[in-house]
Amino acid sequence: MPITAVFFLVVFCLGLVKTIISKPIYGLFTYLFAFYLHPPSNYWGAFVPDIRWSLIAAIFTFVAILIKNQKEGITWFKFSETRLFFMFVIYVGIQNFWALSPTFHLDYTIMAIKFFILIFLIQNCIRDEKDVIKFIIVNMLGCCYFGYVGLTSNFEGRMEGVGGPGISSSNGLGQHLIVVLTFSSFLLLCKYGKKLFLLFPFIALIIQTLVMAGSRSAFIALGATGVFSVFFTPKFVRKKLYLFGILAILAGFIVIGPHLIQRFESMSQNESGEITDKSARSRMIIISAQYEMFKAAPLLGYGHSSTFILSPVYIDEEYRTSRYGGIKTEQVSRRASHNFIMAMLVDHGIIGSSIYFLIIYKCLIRLLRLKKIEINNHESDVYKILLTGFLLALLGFMIAGLGSNNKVFEIGIWLYAIIPLIHHKLTGTKADDS
Repeated sequence: MPITAVFFLVVFCLGLVKTIISKPIYGLFTYLFAFYLHPPSNYWGAFVPDIRWSLIAAIFTFVAILIKNQKEGITWFKFSETRLFFMFVIYVGIQNFWALSPTFHLDYTIMAIKFFILIFLIQNCIRDEKDVIKFIIVNMLGCCYFGYVGLTSNFEGRMEGVGGPGISSSNGLGQHLIVVLTFSSFLLLCKYGKKLFLLFPFIALIIQTLVMAGSRSAFIALGATGVFSVFFTPKFVRKKLYLFGILAILAGFIVIGPHLIQRFESMSQNESGEITDKSARSRMIIISAQYEMFKAAPLLGYGHSSTFILSPVYIDEEYRTSRYGGIKTEQVSRRASHNFIMAMLVDHGIIGSSIYFLIIYKCLIRLLRLKKIEINNHESDVYKILLTGFLLALLGFMIAGLGSNNKVFEIGIWLYAIIPLIHHKLTGTKADDS
């Protein structure tokens, strides 16, 4: 048995035991451990039992919360983001009655229910400043594992096939990495002394992994996030931000590869003003087609993956890729959505999209309110810095979604869960999350 398989089994089992005898947050960490290593996506997964590792970790965590959180209280629908996501899940469930693909939409319905449960788990596991920091570090280590896999494997071009569901593509991986990189970097701005320097190698490895992923949309989003950070980072740590920002830019130039440079150069226009790269040009073609799809069913939407299903009707074959369309008697070329906003509008119409967009708005509006929050102690300092990092990570995630659909990426759900939680801890129990 490979040593990685043995390591996974030992750590996973210890995590479950720790969850029951200690704190529920160890169940959340065990869940993240299974998310990042994800046995089915690795060769060594054949040497461990074929079971639902993440589901088992989630069940143990849920039970631990019910047992151990009775005194402190269990959080159900305390935050407006949680209530809105629950409304979205209900609407997605109703859409099963008219979805174009019952199979695709039922799968997404189940996924949405899982996401709601995950929000519950995160909001009931993270209880204090130390838990938030541990959550950040676990995610950093998970992304560094991706980097280790990338550096020890023979990838030609972009790094594909690393990571579990939702992040197996280079674009998905890239978006996941920029989110973790953003909120991890803000940990460096906290006053924890010289031990913060231990984070530098891990952050550098994440940057290297991002370069290997070669996602243009992720890099553009990361750059935009860096610009926004100048305006929204608390003033008392802004000098540190400038210093670390310069170091990050230098590190990026050092590790950037010729393949990524070529991908950006291919986005340039020729003499007639056309984008020379077909992949980049196809993004606008798909968005135009999605607008026509949306106009045909603007209110209710068609159900999950509708762009993929309708693409043969609305998109020229030149811009479709040869993929099996889920139709038993037909092999057709289709094209999935590459834009989060248009995917939501086509799949869920104005009703479902409005609910989901309101979740994002509720989170991001907290970024504007942060400046008005007065702080007077170390814990508030830390919460304000880390909350800024998570909010900017969400902003970058949404920007990246304009070039690569991130509707089913799980890390967005983590942000919807943790942002209102930290904001509540920062403002105190008297300030509601409205």
